[in-house]
Amino acid sequence: MSDSSACSVVSNPEVRLEDVRWHDRSNTCDGRGRETASSRGYNAERLAHVVMNQLGFRSVSFESWYDDYVLSTDNMSYEVEVKSCIDRYETASGEEGGYGQFRIWKPHHDRILEEHEKLAEHGQGGLYFFVVYTVEHSIEKEIGKLVAPVEMVDDVLNTWLVSDHVTMGSKKNRQISWRLLLKKLGVSRERFENEPIVSLVDD
Repeated sequence: MSDSSACSVVSNPEVRLEDVRWHDRSNTCDGRGRETASSRGYNAERLAHVVMNQLGFRSVSFESWYDDYVLSTDNMSYEVEVKSCIDRYETASGEEGGYGQFRIWKPHHDRILEEHEKLAEHGQGGLYFFVVYTVEHSIEKEIGKLVAPVEMVDDVLNTWLVSDHVTMGSKKNRQISWRLLLKKLGVSRERFENEPIVSLVDD
């Protein structure tokens, strides 16, 4: 589907990550690093909500395994897991490092997939919302965003490793660079960077 704005789960494709920082209760961090990545992650959840809803910038979640809950124009409901990452990491010397990576937690992924499979006939689905940004003059600037069905993402996640995390503890997860994820999903970098949002929901 080339006209992503026609997708039933997308209401406001033109809203960008950098727009969210100016709204109430959003984060206005500057620079790079773990703290800014975490804050921008919360802003990414707000971005996903306003892109897929018309109800303001506050995301809605009723359970711990997903970040937002949306209703589409065709009366489908979706549990949405939101992932964000920077385009390139920075080395200790300040030069560009490897491509940024999304971290997907297997317990959350499996639960969203399970809920979708169990409730699909009742009109409930599961989605991933991915957003990639760069940092210019210490402020984030969106490079692109993508929404995809959970089962499509599941098809490209073939390796899980156990690692420790300050909030998640020791759990299986998959870290995948945004460039590799696009390739596995069959999305060109040009499409990702030039469309307001790439939707694979109705493709």
